[in-house]
Amino acid sequence: MRKGRVTIKDVAQAAEVNPSVVSRILNHDETLVVRPETRERVWGAVQQMGYRPNATARSLRTRKNRLIAIVISGFLDPYFALILENANRVADQRGYVVGVLSTESDDQRGAKCLETIFDTGMAGAVLASSYIEESTLARIRYSDMPMVLLRRNGWEFGKMSIMEDENSGAALAMEHLISLGHTRIAHIAGSLYSRSGLKRLEGYRKALHVHGIPYRAEYMQESDEAQCRLGVGQTRLDGYRAMLRLLDLDERPTAVFAFNDTIALGAVDAVLERALRIPEDISIIGYGNTMSEFNFPKLTTVDGQMARIGALAAEMLINAIESESGEYPHEEILIQPELVVRKTTAPPPET
Repeated sequence: MRKGRVTIKDVAQAAEVNPSVVSRILNHDETLVVRPETRERVWGAVQQMGYRPNATARSLRTRKNRLIAIVISGFLDPYFALILENANRVADQRGYVVGVLSTESDDQRGAKCLETIFDTGMAGAVLASSYIEESTLARIRYSDMPMVLLRRNGWEFGKMSIMEDENSGAALAMEHLISLGHTRIAHIAGSLYSRSGLKRLEGYRKALHVHGIPYRAEYMQESDEAQCRLGVGQTRLDGYRAMLRLLDLDERPTAVFAFNDTIALGAVDAVLERALRIPEDISIIGYGNTMSEFNFPKLTTVDGQMARIGALAAEMLINAIESESGEYPHEEILIQPELVVRKTTAPPPET
């Protein structure tokens, strides 16, 4: 077994190619024309030999530019607006410029965003989008570029990460409703093809189980399968339509836990349209605390700490970029959400 640090020359020898070919493949050079099997042979050798890029060389390179990327899922989601606002504030204070790329809920576009980051030689990146496939993310393990992953485990990719405890956030919402006396609690889900959608649904079902409340399939509403696969089933209109379906049930719920504030506000629209009262007739709780304070009635919600996450992600990334040694810890931080009680939750109506 070879002792010491594995070099590009070692990888090239194992893959039976020129070292310059290895370097261009690792740096995602789109102008390089080689057979697909050659690329696979190089990546296989990189993984098998445990190659890691030279950190000192990276440190020298990144001092030449002060541009960092933030990859989001879409420009209209208030969740990303909070992250961008606070990450940009920190970056500006530290003398960096932020470039924003959007995957638009498209896995293939996610791969293109990563290629753009590598090709433009940015100093580092925050990956906030859920729409980057695992197979694409696997390749960042072999990149020396500092990166912070949001809502993903970065350890397996050799990168830093910030995770929001969404199981705990869902539990906060459910415990609040159950403590008020609700047992007929519905959930309007987000995309079940996303980690967040699954985590919050899991928290909803776990809370029902812990308190001995039967799970009722008709109380779990989601967007149609095609929309969920694209990740777009998270709009105010989706919340409105799902709430109408719940209100049409023979035994409608007395409370609703919505995937996010946008869906919750759509649910509020539907309830008010039916001339029902909030929270006297039905309670609604959202998730995110993105715009819930400025609506009527003011929305009870779970604060996902997005402002804090955005600022922290930028701080972690820039500290890694400016590391004198060129090395940085593969740190993983878990952020705890907080319950924010306002005007849309109350005990269930007396029957």
